Amino acid sequence: MQGMSETPRRPRLEDVAATTGVSIKTVSRALRGDPKVRESTRQRIVAEADRLGVQLNDVAAGLRRKNQAMTSIGVTLGDCTNPFFAPMLRGIHSVASERGYLVLTADAQNDPELEHRAIRSFFAHRVAGLIIAPVGNDLGYLANEARFGSAIVFVDSPPPGLGESMDSVTTTNAASTRAGVEHLLAKGRRRIAYLGHPRSGSGAEERWAGYVAALGAAGIAVDPALVRDNLVSEEDARRAAEDLLPSAAPDAVFVDNNRLCTGLLQSRAFASHRIDTVCFDRFELAAAFGVSVIDSDPYDVGRAGAQLLFDRLTDPTRAPQRLEVPARLVVNDVPTY
Repeated sequence: MQGMSETPRRPRLEDVAATTGVSIKTVSRALRGDPKVRESTRQRIVAEADRLGVQLNDVAAGLRRKNQAMTSIGVTLGDCTNPFFAPMLRGIHSVASERGYLVLTADAQNDPELEHRAIRSFFAHRVAGLIIAPVGNDLGYLANEARFGSAIVFVDSPPPGLGESMDSVTTTNAASTRAGVEHLLAKGRRRIAYLGHPRSGSGAEERWAGYVAALGAAGIAVDPALVRDNLVSEEDARRAAEDLLPSAAPDAVFVDNNRLCTGLLQSRAFASHRIDTVCFDRFELAAAFGVSVIDSDPYDVGRAGAQLLFDRLTDPTRAPQRLEVPARLVVNDVPTY
């Protein structure tokens, strides 16, 4: 009907073959990872497939009728060993099961390449939609998927490089971090150290902004000697604490995720100093160690993300939504023993 917008035709293998100058068979073999395809050719084909938004359907197309309902959704997680993701995934499952959908999960293991491969595989298997807790900074290839009608929702971190064009559910990273640092300032702390993961990671930039804003409002300049960022593992955090606590002499610490906080607690330096600490995201032993936490309720993040996804499946043309689930500060005092 004139005046109505239509979803553009999704490019096919033959389109990749035409623009790269190889056969359809070679395109198919390259996208399947066939080692007989020369690596330079494979890279050229994969790059063009990403540019066009072509996915290799590993499920035989003839087994799916055109209007057959797809009853699974895909979820890619940054790191399945992170305790934040278990309740988040449970929230996703709770919404999906209410609608009779199966949830398929992939662990990116903090590796952008693994994330990319998992996303390609999910689309190849024609999941109804995809929920992504992103690892990589370059996810622009998903713009084509959205343009061709794929339902995509980001959780835990806003969609990098995609502006306002994608649905997302995050928590109140900046505001809640600021509240946590202000709690330390209200206790008279002025040398507040910062342990953070890479700024490309989930919510890292916003949490750093909240830390800087809280100090600035109190008239305190950021002291580089008190900052240890770009930390990935518990061991990274443990080593940072061993270096930071004795040398920079902070009177409090803000840690921007629970994995890094676990590394801090494992350090001999922390055991010796026992200073006030606030951690973003809860963990089981926080109260026992006297660590105050910013509880972002990952279960609610997961439920909200899944609800957004099914809303998108119901109404593919609606404007993208960016939701924030409030996080609350839970104060745990440092034990006196």
